[in-house]
Amino acid sequence: LDVGQGDAILLRPAGTPAVLVDGGPPGAGLARKLEEAGVTGLGAAVVTHDQSDHAGGIEELLGRFPVERLLFARLRRGTIAEAIAAGAEPERIAAGQELRSGRLRLRVLWPPAELLSAAAGQDPNQLALVIEAEWGGFTMLLAADAEAEAVPIDPGPVDVLKVAHHGSDDAGLGLLLERTHPKLAVISVGEENSYGHPTSGTLATLAQHRVPTLRTDVDGDVVIQVEGGSMRVDG
Repeated sequence: LDVGQGDAILLRPAGTPAVLVDGGPPGAGLARKLEEAGVTGLGAAVVTHDQSDHAGGIEELLGRFPVERLLFARLRRGTIAEAIAAGAEPERIAAGQELRSGRLRLRVLWPPAELLSAAAGQDPNQLALVIEAEWGGFTMLLAADAEAEAVPIDPGPVDVLKVAHHGSDDAGLGLLLERTHPKLAVISVGEENSYGHPTSGTLATLAQHRVPTLRTDVDGDVVIQVEGGSMRVDG
Protein backbone atom coordinates (compact mmCIF):
# COMPACT_ATOMS: atom_id res chain seq x y z
CA LEU A 1 0.00 0.00 0.00
CA ASP A 2 1.21 3.51 -0.80
CA VAL A 3 1.49 5.17 2.62
CA GLY A 4 4.15 7.75 1.82
CA GLN A 5 7.46 7.55 3.66
CA GLY A 6 6.80 4.19 5.31
CA ASP A 7 6.01 0.54 4.72
CA ALA A 8 2.63 -1.20 4.54
CA ILE A 9 2.36 -4.60 2.85
CA LEU A 10 -1.05 -6.28 2.68
CA LEU A 11 -1.04 -10.07 2.18
CA ARG A 12 -4.44 -11.40 1.19
CA PRO A 13 -4.55 -14.91 -0.33
CA ALA A 14 -8.05 -16.09 -1.25
CA GLY A 15 -9.90 -17.69 1.63
CA THR A 16 -7.29 -16.59 4.16
CA PRO A 17 -7.57 -13.81 6.78
CA ALA A 18 -5.58 -10.81 5.58
CA VAL A 19 -2.22 -10.07 7.18
CA LEU A 20 -0.71 -6.58 7.29
CA VAL A 21 3.06 -6.19 7.59
CA ASP A 22 3.73 -2.68 8.91
CA GLY A 23 1.29 0.19 8.62
CA GLY A 24 3.21 3.23 7.53
CA PRO A 25 3.27 6.49 9.51
CA PRO A 26 0.38 7.93 11.50
CA GLY A 27 -2.07 10.08 9.57
CA ALA A 28 -1.69 8.19 6.27
CA GLY A 29 -5.30 6.99 6.24
CA LEU A 30 -4.47 3.31 6.61
CA ALA A 31 -7.94 2.21 7.76
CA ARG A 32 -9.52 3.92 4.75
CA LYS A 33 -7.03 2.28 2.39
CA LEU A 34 -7.80 -1.15 3.86
CA GLU A 35 -11.54 -0.58 3.54
CA GLU A 36 -11.13 0.57 -0.06
CA ALA A 37 -9.25 -2.68 -0.71
CA GLY A 38 -12.23 -4.61 0.65
CA VAL A 39 -10.56 -5.65 3.89
CA THR A 40 -12.91 -5.73 6.88
CA GLY A 41 -10.49 -7.21 9.44
CA LEU A 42 -6.96 -8.53 9.88
CA GLY A 43 -5.95 -11.99 11.01
CA ALA A 44 -2.67 -10.42 12.10
CA ALA A 45 -0.77 -7.14 12.00
CA VAL A 46 3.03 -7.33 12.07
CA VAL A 47 5.21 -4.49 13.35
CA THR A 48 8.68 -5.16 11.96
CA HIS A 49 10.28 -2.58 14.24
CA ASP A 50 9.19 0.16 16.57
CA GLN A 51 9.66 3.25 14.42
CA SER A 52 6.86 5.62 13.51
CA ASP A 53 7.02 5.10 9.73
CA HIS A 54 6.29 1.39 10.25
CA ALA A 55 4.37 1.18 13.53
CA GLY A 56 2.41 4.45 13.51
CA GLY A 57 -0.37 3.33 11.19
CA ILE A 58 -0.91 0.07 13.06
CA GLU A 59 -1.09 1.91 16.37
CA GLU A 60 -3.89 4.03 14.88
CA LEU A 61 -5.76 0.88 13.78
CA LEU A 62 -5.92 -0.65 17.26
CA GLY A 63 -9.41 -0.24 18.66
CA ARG A 64 -10.68 1.20 15.36
CA PHE A 65 -10.25 -1.78 13.02
CA PRO A 66 -10.57 -5.52 13.83
CA VAL A 67 -7.11 -7.06 14.43
CA GLU A 68 -6.87 -10.60 15.82
CA ARG A 69 -3.11 -10.75 16.56
CA LEU A 70 -0.30 -8.22 16.88
CA LEU A 71 3.11 -9.72 16.04
CA PHE A 72 6.41 -8.03 16.84
CA ALA A 73 10.03 -8.54 17.90
CA ARG A 74 10.34 -5.39 20.01
CA LEU A 75 7.53 -2.97 20.79
CA ARG A 76 6.84 -0.35 23.41
CA ARG A 77 4.73 -1.46 26.35
CA GLY A 78 2.09 1.17 25.70
CA THR A 79 1.33 -0.23 22.26
CA ILE A 80 1.13 -3.76 23.63
CA ALA A 81 -1.32 -2.57 26.27
CA GLU A 82 -3.42 -0.82 23.61
CA ALA A 83 -3.49 -4.04 21.58
CA ILE A 84 -4.74 -6.04 24.55
CA ALA A 85 -7.39 -3.43 25.33
CA ALA A 86 -8.52 -3.57 21.68
CA GLY A 87 -8.84 -7.36 21.75
CA ALA A 88 -5.72 -8.11 19.68
CA GLU A 89 -3.51 -10.89 21.03
CA PRO A 90 0.12 -9.68 21.25
CA GLU A 91 2.88 -12.17 20.39
CA ARG A 92 6.64 -11.66 20.36
CA ILE A 93 8.35 -13.47 17.47
CA ALA A 94 11.93 -14.11 16.35
CA ALA A 95 13.97 -15.97 13.75
CA GLY A 96 13.13 -19.64 13.37
CA GLN A 97 9.40 -19.24 13.96
CA GLU A 98 6.84 -20.03 11.30
CA LEU A 99 3.39 -18.51 11.34
CA ARG A 100 0.38 -19.60 9.31
CA SER A 101 -2.86 -17.97 8.29
CA GLY A 102 -4.72 -20.44 6.12
CA ARG A 103 -2.48 -21.18 3.12
CA LEU A 104 -0.25 -18.22 3.89
CA ARG A 105 3.04 -19.06 5.59
CA LEU A 106 5.26 -16.45 7.20
CA ARG A 107 8.79 -17.63 7.96
CA VAL A 108 10.74 -15.34 10.30
CA LEU A 109 14.37 -15.08 9.17
CA TRP A 110 15.65 -12.29 11.43
CA PRO A 111 16.42 -11.29 14.20
CA PRO A 112 17.48 -14.24 16.39
CA ALA A 113 15.97 -14.32 19.88
CA GLU A 114 19.38 -14.14 21.56
CA LEU A 115 20.15 -10.87 19.78
CA LEU A 116 16.84 -9.38 20.90
CA SER A 117 17.57 -10.24 24.53
CA ALA A 118 20.78 -8.20 24.40
CA ALA A 119 19.53 -5.42 22.17
CA ALA A 120 19.98 -2.35 24.37
CA GLY A 121 21.33 0.57 22.37
CA GLN A 122 21.31 -1.25 19.02
CA ASP A 123 20.07 0.31 15.80
CA PRO A 124 16.38 -0.69 15.55
CA ASN A 125 16.75 -1.13 11.79
CA GLN A 126 19.24 -3.95 12.35
CA LEU A 127 16.73 -5.68 14.65
CA ALA A 128 13.80 -5.33 12.25
CA LEU A 129 11.82 -8.46 11.47
CA VAL A 130 12.73 -9.95 8.10
CA ILE A 131 10.01 -12.29 6.87
CA GLU A 132 9.58 -14.60 3.92
CA ALA A 133 5.94 -14.84 2.88
CA GLU A 134 4.91 -17.91 0.88
CA TRP A 135 1.68 -19.17 -0.59
CA GLY A 136 0.90 -21.34 -3.58
CA GLY A 137 4.57 -21.62 -4.53
CA PHE A 138 4.96 -17.81 -4.61
CA THR A 139 7.57 -16.27 -2.28
CA MET A 140 8.20 -12.68 -1.26
CA LEU A 141 11.06 -11.46 0.93
CA LEU A 142 9.98 -8.60 3.20
CA ALA A 143 13.19 -6.94 4.33
CA ALA A 144 11.66 -4.09 6.39
CA ASP A 145 14.53 -1.64 7.16
CA ALA A 146 17.17 -4.35 7.64
CA GLU A 147 19.88 -3.67 5.06
CA ALA A 148 21.61 -6.81 3.80
CA GLU A 149 25.05 -5.46 4.71
CA ALA A 150 24.14 -5.73 8.42
CA VAL A 151 21.73 -8.68 8.42
CA PRO A 152 23.05 -12.14 7.42
CA ILE A 153 20.15 -13.95 5.76
CA ASP A 154 20.09 -16.46 2.91
CA PRO A 155 16.50 -17.43 2.08
CA GLY A 156 17.28 -18.80 -1.38
CA PRO A 157 15.44 -17.76 -4.55
CA VAL A 158 12.32 -15.61 -4.18
CA ASP A 159 9.81 -14.19 -6.64
CA VAL A 160 9.65 -10.66 -5.19
CA LEU A 161 11.97 -8.63 -2.97
CA LYS A 162 10.64 -5.74 -0.91
CA VAL A 163 13.83 -3.68 -0.87
CA ALA A 164 15.11 -2.75 2.59
CA HIS A 165 14.85 0.71 4.14
CA HIS A 166 13.03 2.49 1.30
CA GLY A 167 15.94 1.94 -1.09
CA SER A 168 18.68 3.44 1.07
CA ASP A 169 22.34 2.64 0.31
CA ASP A 170 23.07 -1.02 1.08
CA ALA A 171 26.51 -2.46 0.38
CA GLY A 172 25.09 -5.98 0.77
CA LEU A 173 22.28 -5.63 -1.77
CA GLY A 174 24.25 -7.05 -4.70
CA LEU A 175 25.11 -10.25 -2.83
CA LEU A 176 21.51 -10.59 -1.67
CA LEU A 177 20.28 -10.30 -5.25
CA GLU A 178 22.76 -12.97 -6.33
CA ARG A 179 21.38 -15.32 -3.67
CA THR A 180 17.68 -14.59 -4.14
CA HIS A 181 17.34 -13.95 -7.91
CA PRO A 182 14.06 -11.98 -7.56
CA LYS A 183 11.86 -11.50 -10.60
CA LEU A 184 10.71 -8.14 -9.24
CA ALA A 185 11.84 -5.61 -6.65
CA VAL A 186 9.45 -3.21 -4.91
CA ILE A 187 10.59 -0.06 -3.11
CA SER A 188 8.18 1.50 -0.62
CA VAL A 189 9.15 5.17 -0.51
CA GLY A 190 7.57 8.58 -0.07
CA GLU A 191 7.24 10.95 -3.00
CA GLU A 192 9.90 13.71 -3.02
CA ASN A 193 11.12 12.58 0.39
CA SER A 194 13.92 14.50 2.09
CA TYR A 195 16.11 11.41 2.62
CA GLY A 196 17.08 10.93 -1.02
CA HIS A 197 15.42 7.51 -1.15
CA PRO A 198 15.81 5.45 -3.20
CA THR A 199 19.50 6.22 -3.73
CA SER A 200 21.14 6.15 -7.11
CA GLY A 201 23.46 3.40 -5.84
CA THR A 202 20.58 1.10 -4.94
CA LEU A 203 18.82 1.72 -8.25
CA ALA A 204 22.08 1.05 -10.09
CA THR A 205 22.61 -2.24 -8.25
CA LEU A 206 19.09 -3.40 -9.13
CA ALA A 207 19.65 -2.40 -12.75
CA GLN A 208 23.02 -4.18 -12.91
CA HIS A 209 21.30 -7.38 -11.76
CA ARG A 210 18.50 -6.80 -14.28
CA VAL A 211 15.77 -6.80 -11.65
CA PRO A 212 12.62 -4.93 -12.75
CA THR A 213 11.74 -2.41 -10.05
CA LEU A 214 8.54 -0.66 -9.00
CA ARG A 215 8.40 2.28 -6.56
CA THR A 216 5.39 3.50 -4.63
CA ASP A 217 6.44 7.14 -5.07
CA VAL A 218 6.22 6.70 -8.85
CA ASP A 219 3.80 3.80 -9.33
CA GLY A 220 1.48 4.17 -6.32
CA ASP A 221 0.03 0.97 -4.86
CA VAL A 222 1.79 -2.10 -6.25
CA VAL A 223 -0.63 -5.03 -6.57
CA ILE A 224 0.76 -8.53 -7.19
CA GLN A 225 -1.79 -11.17 -8.07
CA VAL A 226 -0.82 -14.84 -7.95
CA GLU A 227 -2.94 -17.51 -9.56
CA GLY A 228 -2.15 -20.94 -10.96
CA GLY A 229 1.57 -20.51 -10.35
CA SER A 230 1.79 -17.29 -12.39
CA MET A 231 2.32 -13.74 -11.15
CA ARG A 232 0.62 -10.64 -12.54
CA VAL A 233 1.71 -7.17 -11.44
CA ASP A 234 -0.35 -3.99 -11.44
CA GLY A 235 1.67 -0.94 -10.50
